[in-house]
Amino acid sequence: MDCKLEGPGPFGAEGVLWGGNLAMLSHLVGTPHFPDVDGGILFIEDTGEHPYRIERMLYQLHFAGVLERQRAVLLGDFSGIELGANDNGYDIAAMIEHARTRFGVPVFRGLPFGHCHDKLTLPVGGQCRLTVRDGGAHLTFSHYK
Repeated sequence: MDCKLEGPGPFGAEGVLWGGNLAMLSHLVGTPHFPDVDGGILFIEDTGEHPYRIERMLYQLHFAGVLERQRAVLLGDFSGIELGANDNGYDIAAMIEHARTRFGVPVFRGLPFGHCHDKLTLPVGGQCRLTVRDGGAHLTFSHYK
């Protein structure tokens, strides 16, 4: 599967593809229901969350040691954001730049996944390889037996 991702490149990594809705993942931290994935490729999305809330949830994953154990983070669709006066212009782009400097894991933006019209079906729990080169990204999945 090919898509256009914005982030550091060239880049390559292999690992278990896992993730989903950021609010749900961050609420599971510290419970026996949180997935224990080391060396994975984490994908996240959400809807209706202000950038500062997305940042706060990422910090929860960071301080729980989750982000440092991942090979990459793929950001899907973060829709339904309506900035207010208290946001002081802190938008999703500013939040992503902040995340890239703080969490010690490559963060990529643009995965067509989440609450968007055209989205990918992702094999959660499958082995995948992420290759990013010249602004394009390629996800290759292992075959299941």
